[in-house]
Amino acid sequence: MKKILAIDDNDNNLILIRSILIRYFPDSLVFTASSGESGIKMVKEELPDAILLDIIMPGMNGFEVCQALKNDQLTKHIPILLVSALGQNTEDRVKGLNIGAEAFITKPFDTAELISQVKVMLRIKSAEDLLRKQNESLEIFIKKQTKEFNQSETRFLQISEYALEYFWEVDSTGLYTYMSGVVDKILGYKSDEVIGKQYLFDFPRTKTNERSNELLFNVFNTRHDFKEIEIHGQHKNGTDIWLKINGFPIYDSELKFIGYRGVTHDITLRRQAEEDLKSSLEEIKNYQVKLKKLNSELILAEEKERRRIAEYLHDGVGQILSIAHINLSSLLSKNLTPEVQKMIRASTGLLSDAIVQSRTLTYDLSPPILYELGLIQAITWKLDQIKNNYPIAVTVQTNDTSLDIDDNTRILLYRIICELLINVVKHAEADLIEVQIMKDENFYYFAVIDNGHGFDDPSELNFIKKGGHGLFSIHERLDSMQGKLNIETETHKGTKAMVSIPIKKK
Repeated sequence: MKKILAIDDNDNNLILIRSILIRYFPDSLVFTASSGESGIKMVKEELPDAILLDIIMPGMNGFEVCQALKNDQLTKHIPILLVSALGQNTEDRVKGLNIGAEAFITKPFDTAELISQVKVMLRIKSAEDLLRKQNESLEIFIKKQTKEFNQSETRFLQISEYALEYFWEVDSTGLYTYMSGVVDKILGYKSDEVIGKQYLFDFPRTKTNERSNELLFNVFNTRHDFKEIEIHGQHKNGTDIWLKINGFPIYDSELKFIGYRGVTHDITLRRQAEEDLKSSLEEIKNYQVKLKKLNSELILAEEKERRRIAEYLHDGVGQILSIAHINLSSLLSKNLTPEVQKMIRASTGLLSDAIVQSRTLTYDLSPPILYELGLIQAITWKLDQIKNNYPIAVTVQTNDTSLDIDDNTRILLYRIICELLINVVKHAEADLIEVQIMKDENFYYFAVIDNGHGFDDPSELNFIKKGGHGLFSIHERLDSMQGKLNIETETHKGTKAMVSIPIKKK
């Protein structure tokens, strides 16, 4: 059963939110807390699936509570929906999202919007729980395989200590003249079955590796040492066995060549361990591929859900608010008392604010311009937003205004470019951003260039590439498109982040 927690210092707000949640989520348990401190305690006790958090509270405010929960390993995965009148302030919305909140809804809120947001929070939690479970399964599998391999290695070392090797000697023709008794334990032959009856080039019998015997014969004729020659042989009972042969030439007192002496090691267990390891690594690789595929599907599912919610807000809630605004405004032409007209104007003002916020939320979730006009126009719109909200000049350059890409690729690229732009705004201290969109015969190229402070330290570059959450999500999205991210930067000379993806051939 899902658990939902509402934290608000206003009892009336808690009663309202609780009644809405109980009505629209009858299969969920709804908890409430009237302060940030008690809310944190309840989160750790109940581990809810979603949290609705007010910002303005005595003691710990909503921002502090959100940050505390996101910094705690036990609670960091729980999605948080900030519910506050501060949502009209862009700076407060950005602050809330930057400290880890998943979404922001403004008081007074629309019930339908609140319900939709809570559903999104629950879906996000379910998706994260599924991915975390897959990761835990993979870790258990890796530990198990590693343990089994280490046990195989231990067994191999123990067997080596018991000297699973036999010594031998051959004459100048290669005929065995001596064979230690351990050959029986390794190959199943008695020494007297080999001495004077078998040749080095024919024994041990090989199964498929004729090349090893040929190599052994050639080295023998040149009177050189031979080392680490591996032979795929057969036990007397027909089972496979792997052997490693080392030998050196011997001479009499007159320096006349009289044969070879050497040692043959049973390396069957080592080869089996190597094959087992290869098989285990292949299984791990397959699990990684499956996890990447699952992650890609989750990303696309999230984007589809964002678009669905955005369309609902635009076509449903937005239209309702607009019609209500028109109908209410039309009353101003009636012969009404000043008090009524004042109340109507105040109400139409609130409706106008709600329309603006609904439109902003729609564009934040999934900008319609991306699907109606295309990726380049959507990026241009995003840059205009940055220019209007920050002291940053922006430009766009492209060598082709038509990008032949599918909807899934388009939305992933849009999220990637937005993530890079957010990094510039948050960290680069730049006053100029340039986006270049180019293509050649094989690739599309998307470059985000800024004139910010940049950096020289390789460790910082490594962090930029792999450590930040935003850039981690970029790499995850690029994996699903076989794309790459390359970053060039230098202190006081800005940064260039280049995304490249292959053009799909028709």
